[in-house]
Amino acid sequence: MKPRSLANRDEHLTGLVFILPAAVCWILFFLVPFAQAFYISFFDYNFAVPDRSKFLGLQNYINLFQDKNFISFNRGALWNTLSFVVVVVPLLTALSLGLAYAVNQKFRGRGLFRTVYYLPYIIAPIAVATVFMNLFVKNGMASRLFVVFGFPNVTWNANVNLAMPMIGIMFIWQLVGFYMVYYLSGLQNIPVSVYEAADIDGTNGWQKFRFIVLPMLKPTTFLVITYATIQAFQLFDQIAAVNTGTNLGSPAGATSTMLTYFYMNSFRYYKMGYGSAIAVTLFVLILIVTIIQKKLTGNTDD
Repeated sequence: MKPRSLANRDEHLTGLVFILPAAVCWILFFLVPFAQAFYISFFDYNFAVPDRSKFLGLQNYINLFQDKNFISFNRGALWNTLSFVVVVVPLLTALSLGLAYAVNQKFRGRGLFRTVYYLPYIIAPIAVATVFMNLFVKNGMASRLFVVFGFPNVTWNANVNLAMPMIGIMFIWQLVGFYMVYYLSGLQNIPVSVYEAADIDGTNGWQKFRFIVLPMLKPTTFLVITYATIQAFQLFDQIAAVNTGTNLGSPAGATSTMLTYFYMNSFRYYKMGYGSAIAVTLFVLILIVTIIQKKLTGNTDD
């Protein structure tokens, strides 16, 4: 028994050694900063002289949910963020699945298509923003195209009604190839025998997709929706790239999100306590949405 016990102990120690670097990084770069932000959120924090910080209790949170720039349905940071998540995440998920299903079929050059669809993900946001601002400028190629669908021929990122839709299109374009890879992996893990059995039963293409592919991709879909939701809630890079030289959230708060509002309050106005309250609220909101998604999708291990 002793040799077996020693072997088991060695296995546990080996596992701990492999886990340790990731655990240390998680503690240093997530747990400690979050604990610090949570602590600071209860203070009127003096960044230059922390000892002069004034304890406020829940006042930062009370002020936050009375702040029209945050809670207003008319271009408030919270409303903009929630609207973006609700609209963009389903579109991104559906397009990623559609692309993956298309390039998973057998045809010449599918490897090239997979590469082309993935490439936008590795392009720097500032480069993507530059391209999109030129496409969606007045008389730009994309602006003229959307005129056909009833949109005005204007510079989208300078228009309060079209700035966020442009950000959404850019967000989807840059990430759809990334999540396509997730779905490709899921599709390729579906046994060929399942398709063969479906053929014997006389199912058509839509029936295979509806009753075989979608159920078997349930764990992948949960993963994609969760990651995409987190990225949508943390929308920042695209807005920062588009608003270079102006206040984040321009024009007139049309592109203001929870993360840009956190940045503006923390690092432009130096209201670190208030900014930390925004960050904690964002974390709690993401956690709640993730739990709800888990409940709605059920057991993803089935």
